[in-house]
Amino acid sequence: MPSSVSAGPPSVSAGPRIRPGKRDGGSFQIACGVLIALSGALTAFAFNAIYAEGWIDLEVYREGGAAVLRRTSVYDLVVGENWLKFTYSPFAAILFMPLALVGMEIAVALWVLISILALEAVIWILIGRTAVRCRSRRATRTLLVVIATLPLYPVTLTLWNGQIGIILLLVIIVDLTHGKEKWRGIGTGIAAGIKLTPLIFIPYLLITRRFRAALMTGLGFLGTVVLGFLLLPADSRDYWGGAFFDTQRVVTEQGVNFFNQSLRGVLMIMSDSWPTTPLWFALCAVVGTGGLLVAAWTAKKAGEIAGITACAIVGLLVSPVSWPHHWVWCIPLLVLWAQRAQRVDVRLEKVGVGFLWFIFLLPGYIALATVLIYPSHAGMWLMLLTGSYVLSGLSTLLALAVYFSRSDWRQRKRGSGDD
Repeated sequence: MPSSVSAGPPSVSAGPRIRPGKRDGGSFQIACGVLIALSGALTAFAFNAIYAEGWIDLEVYREGGAAVLRRTSVYDLVVGENWLKFTYSPFAAILFMPLALVGMEIAVALWVLISILALEAVIWILIGRTAVRCRSRRATRTLLVVIATLPLYPVTLTLWNGQIGIILLLVIIVDLTHGKEKWRGIGTGIAAGIKLTPLIFIPYLLITRRFRAALMTGLGFLGTVVLGFLLLPADSRDYWGGAFFDTQRVVTEQGVNFFNQSLRGVLMIMSDSWPTTPLWFALCAVVGTGGLLVAAWTAKKAGEIAGITACAIVGLLVSPVSWPHHWVWCIPLLVLWAQRAQRVDVRLEKVGVGFLWFIFLLPGYIALATVLIYPSHAGMWLMLLTGSYVLSGLSTLLALAVYFSRSDWRQRKRGSGDD
């Protein structure tokens, strides 16, 4: 993302307030957004009823909830033809119990509906926090951005697999930017109790000196662990006794490492003949430490949502496994950068936004089609897919660091010139 180096990172500084008028309701646009969500839900319901394909992760969620209801072991489950296992916490299995009480078609429709509404809510927040306060204009832009983001491979894959990523994205953004100050962090901790990756926000909050929010995140997470031990003691012992770090439960086939969008995934693709773990640990130490410092710097210079997004990118890079659908954090990255590109009106930045949108749109579909149609020729495209997400994340962090360094240098130079 070299263009952001020259003109700067996305900014969350608000534009001028626009006084709402009588016709500033945005009701039509909001209704269109609800219609999109309902249409997606009905389409998913019909497709699942006819073909019973897709939503493999949602099926795992349902089976996890069903195991709790049956009082059988959650971590002995093997789901579907791909022999998928339940990889989430006991607390998550408890939350998924309602899904087991309805048929798969109903569960699919409800999950897609909630996910699309969550996507719209995320974009509504991002648009409102960055530039637009007029309700009607905000609703219009939200609708347009939703249409632009739905085809992105991480978003489509999240909806197709029935993943929880967009919902957790909304929970974290609302928790760390909109909640009451004394409770901030609780939602992020609960999200980490479902899926461990949000724990990356604890060191981020500590570096940004938001000690109470870091404490609340830890307490929220600890609360989910305690609840799991109270309700599912045997499963909790299995999970926290080592299953949570067993990547073999996540990566069931060697070939799917091509789709692991993390530093570890890239290393495992590069070589299967030499040990990658020591190098991975070293890279995680460098990227993790440096990336969190950049994220804190971003929060100070460009605002909280930009800092949260940078921190999430760090988490995706250093995680042992980051599937393409985990990269739904490309949504705030694209929206924030697009807002900045529009404000500064620099052509190179607009081209950069378009290129990044393309990166999260096309390579994933090409790789998937290649695997399905021409599996013997899949290596090149799969390498491109894996490298593109990781390189985009690293380039984003590097671009932010370079820009802020140059910005601080220019400020110091102007200050010394005034003296």
